[in-house]
Amino acid sequence: MGDPSLPRVVAVEDNPADVRLVTEAIDHAGIELDLRVINNGRRAIDRLTSIDAGAPLKHPDLILLDLNLPGKSGFEVLESIRNQTTFPDVPVVVVSSSMDCDDIAQVYERSGNAYVTKPADPDDYIEMIGAIVDFWIPPDGQLPTND
Repeated sequence: MGDPSLPRVVAVEDNPADVRLVTEAIDHAGIELDLRVINNGRRAIDRLTSIDAGAPLKHPDLILLDLNLPGKSGFEVLESIRNQTTFPDVPVVVVSSSMDCDDIAQVYERSGNAYVTKPADPDDYIEMIGAIVDFWIPPDGQLPTND
């Protein structure tokens, strides 16, 4: 298990090359994070909806979500996050290769926080993920508490 004091980022991504780029980007971000990867839409729904407020499992602080997943689509995962978890307000950034306007509209209709298109160049991909992490996770890695 990861350090519960660290911000948790969950990447729901089935492409091993993209997972490697996400891992590299987070390593370069300079913020210590607990990165979890789930490579299947159905598994993502099962794992995320089983975390509850009193559970020892820490809820994510940021979710990076691909749309084209085996098991269940990213759209279905996003709907489950918003409607079936104890953390419906967690930031969800969809990272997809699709530039389809309908896909983008559906993400925002389902309350996705942002939609970004995967760049073809690996260095650009790493830079983009780093920028997402920098935006959503405070520079010191310490998230505000609700005390």
